[in-house]
Amino acid sequence: MKVLMINGSPRGNGNSYIALHEMEKIFAQAGVETKIVHVGNKAIRGCIACGSCAKNGRCVFDDLVNETAPM
Repeated sequence: MKVLMINGSPRGNGNSYIALHEMEKIFAQAGVETKIVHVGNKAIRGCIACGSCAKNGRCVFDDLVNETAPM
């Protein structure tokens, strides 16, 4: 199993990261692979329900979503 943890805080190493890092330790003890992605200081567009992701496998907005989705 893999778990993607998203840090929405603009402070990459702040309290949210500390909490996610603690969860990362717990998951590791259970043999679960984790990845922390920082999105709080990135420009990410909202979904416009165009359906392009279903047709092309990618969002029409080339941002962190396309980079993170394959994880």
